[in-house]
Amino acid sequence: MKRTSIQCFFLILFLVPISLLKAQQAVLATGADATGGSGSVSYSVGQVAYLIKGTNREISEGVQQVYEITTLATDETLTSTEKGILLYPNPFKDYLYLDFTTNSFKGSEYQLYDAQGKLIKKDKITQSKSEFNFSSLPSAMYIIKITQNGESIKTFKIIKK
Repeated sequence: MKRTSIQCFFLILFLVPISLLKAQQAVLATGADATGGSGSVSYSVGQVAYLIKGTNREISEGVQQVYEITTLATDETLTSTEKGILLYPNPFKDYLYLDFTTNSFKGSEYQLYDAQGKLIKKDKITQSKSEFNFSSLPSAMYIIKITQNGESIKTFKIIKK
């Protein structure tokens, strides 16, 4: 009798924790086995799936999603050089206007880059109020960098309609 109760005790002690174990389920995108001279590894790429049982017979399912929170700030500290430069309209259709309102334009030039950072066009600025004809460019987002005597003074993000 004593032996049977001890066996039942250990059986219950063994079975209860197993019933409480919870495994993760995954939604796999890919996976493989890799082997080499010093060993092997099995891997999978995917997302962990969750199943939550709540009160009142409520079941929630889902997958873990990655998200990024970006804070946009409008407080910019502009130097006196940056304050005196206007670029308009933005977005533009064919022509873009650059206006050195309070600063000298002497020794200035611009570089126009596409969204991937590839240099599209580069030219000297010859007037304090300049007009650029970008009608040959496709509709996209561009970055225009204004430099003076080799030093970057202002960078604008522009959109061509």
